[in-house]
Amino acid sequence: MPVPSINESPSGRTWRSTGTQQFESIVGTCRLAVVQDNPLQVRLTKLAPSGQQTIQIDFGVPLQSDVYIRENDLVFTGEETENSPVRTQAYIRAVSDEAACDLILSRQTSLLDYAAPISLFVPSTEKTFRLLDGQLVDAQSDSTPGENVVLAAPIDDELAICLMYFPGDADEIVVSENQLAVQSFAAALEKGVIRQVRVRALFAERDGLAESLAAKYEAFRQSELPLTT
Repeated sequence: MPVPSINESPSGRTWRSTGTQQFESIVGTCRLAVVQDNPLQVRLTKLAPSGQQTIQIDFGVPLQSDVYIRENDLVFTGEETENSPVRTQAYIRAVSDEAACDLILSRQTSLLDYAAPISLFVPSTEKTFRLLDGQLVDAQSDSTPGENVVLAAPIDDELAICLMYFPGDADEIVVSENQLAVQSFAAALEKGVIRQVRVRALFAERDGLAESLAAKYEAFRQSELPLTT
């Protein structure tokens, strides 16, 4: 994979390069560490009380991309290749008022009826949960999960790592013994049309988890579409 070019915004940025293909952002009680690999590694750390978890973003094939820092965003842009005829962008940004990050993923193809799934993986050694109708239930694999997908994977007795998908952006949930996976972009892309998926990954206390997740998801659902280029 070629070494990516790095273009940093001269002011206002929260990201910094910490090494070859490695980046870090600290906002409030949240630390993000990203490694440009295949899959892309996003480590989310809550500083106080402490907890951490790594989210993997699998683009299907290695994402040969440029990466740049633009204010609060770390942006990966991969152009079409012979092996992957899709243009991909991934925006990663910390959420300023909680231990969370937003993942904004988009894909576009010049072909007809070409599907290019992206999967997110979260390690899990305990039972995982899904928020349904305001209640936490055991998460199950589901190829038709519906509009609202909110998942929680406990990491210790106090904290859980949670994934909230903007309505309609999750196509499949896969629950296995050691990880939780969610697939998007499963349907064929429309030629020339950019399709976007929004995901918020966050830490939440397990005490009162259902109520807090329901409130956080409603706020996420009502949030404005983030600006990207």
